[in-house]
Amino acid sequence: MLKPLIKEASVNESERTLARIAEKTFFSLWSYPSLFRDVDRGKELIDLTVFFNNTLILFSDKGHVVFQNDRPTDIAWRRWYRGAIKDSAKQLHGAESFVRNHPNRIFLNQKCQEPFPFDISSSELNIHLVCVTRGIGSAAKAYFDSIEPGSSGTLACVFPLDEKAVLERPFIVNDVDPRKTFIHVFDETAIDLLLKELATPTDFISYLKSKENAVRKLKLKVAGGEEDILALYLQNTDDYGYGMIKNPGADFSVPFSIHESMWRFYRNSPLYALRYARIKAGAGWNLVLKRFSDCVVDATVGEAHDRPLLEHAKVIQALASENVLSRSYLGEQLFEKYETVEEFARSARLVKSLSTPGRMYVFLFFPWDEDYEDYKEYRSERLSCMQLYALVAQYKYPEIKELIVFGSSTKGDTPGSETILALDVSYPLTSEERADAQKVMQRHNILNDITQRTIKRSDINLNTGRNEKCPCGSGLKYKKCCA
Repeated sequence: MLKPLIKEASVNESERTLARIAEKTFFSLWSYPSLFRDVDRGKELIDLTVFFNNTLILFSDKGHVVFQNDRPTDIAWRRWYRGAIKDSAKQLHGAESFVRNHPNRIFLNQKCQEPFPFDISSSELNIHLVCVTRGIGSAAKAYFDSIEPGSSGTLACVFPLDEKAVLERPFIVNDVDPRKTFIHVFDETAIDLLLKELATPTDFISYLKSKENAVRKLKLKVAGGEEDILALYLQNTDDYGYGMIKNPGADFSVPFSIHESMWRFYRNSPLYALRYARIKAGAGWNLVLKRFSDCVVDATVGEAHDRPLLEHAKVIQALASENVLSRSYLGEQLFEKYETVEEFARSARLVKSLSTPGRMYVFLFFPWDEDYEDYKEYRSERLSCMQLYALVAQYKYPEIKELIVFGSSTKGDTPGSETILALDVSYPLTSEERADAQKVMQRHNILNDITQRTIKRSDINLNTGRNEKCPCGSGLKYKKCCA
């Protein structure tokens, strides 16, 4: 039975700011401020936790640590680094250790009554650690501008430096502890930029993995700022739309640097304009995801209310896992189809994911009419129709491994709602199922090239009422089916 998830509020304004911007990328279903562990009557685990597709991102927010501008820069820097980054690293590594050793002792509230809803006990769980700071940008900009005007104000990166060397170099961060899990240090400019440009869970996670690999294995030594690392990542993409950070050296054995002008160059390039357009085109897909996510968290779903949260989350995760490239394409296809379907016509469109090979979507628009007894009956019949489309799609496209059917009403004076089916179709259909799919295509004009249906009269019971189930076994009303 689905029930609401009651989350604890963030402690201070900086943490609340982080939670708000993170939820735009990860949505309410995968973003959790202030989780607690059953230690000392409920002790906070970390400031923000994101869980998505067996990946955990732990955020430590140190925005409350103030850079003391009234002190000499070298003294203020050392105090700030110890309070904002060193203390954050201790908190993050401690939280990581607790998750690894006690994954079932983490809760949504301080009373430790509501357990964290997802299974994080897998030995294959991926964990990324992020330190978020605020209030350092103006001081960093003033310092770097005094050397050479034009600084962005972000913290510079010299990853091989040890702590002693970093404390002597203001506004430079390092690989905090190379012996442990890598910690990403993002100031306020960097975290806002990353969550804006890497606007999906999979894009953000891909960037974290690529950067960690670049520092620890590919010998990335120096970067002008986080935005410059991001620019290099976005300029090198694979076939599925994810970026990469590569060592430009021939044998990848020589340390490399990223120039501080990299972001400015990329920001003014056609590549950035194209990515910006993709992010904008995917806004509609984001709205659909937000609505589904919030309904699951609030337990206000219209269908399958008796099913547990994990089943709902698994279905919605498929849609949320599409990256910026794929989300823009899917969003365009979905809403273009919506605009072209007449109010009282049934129509569908099949679209393959660009970022997940083997995944196909069926966008089905199913009309409402006043003959339905109530909205519940309409949704039940739409669900039956979605299942028919799923069978035919699997029959026509046997190479597909995952099928997602998105069912919606048509535009106009129709109730607005959506239903999603996520199906594993990696197995071949039986001969009986193939025969059923062929019959469904012919009887219901589903995903074939026939413009007008021809139904044998011998198949129809003339005594069947218009509002009764069709005798063909489709599950639809007779008037919406063979009649």
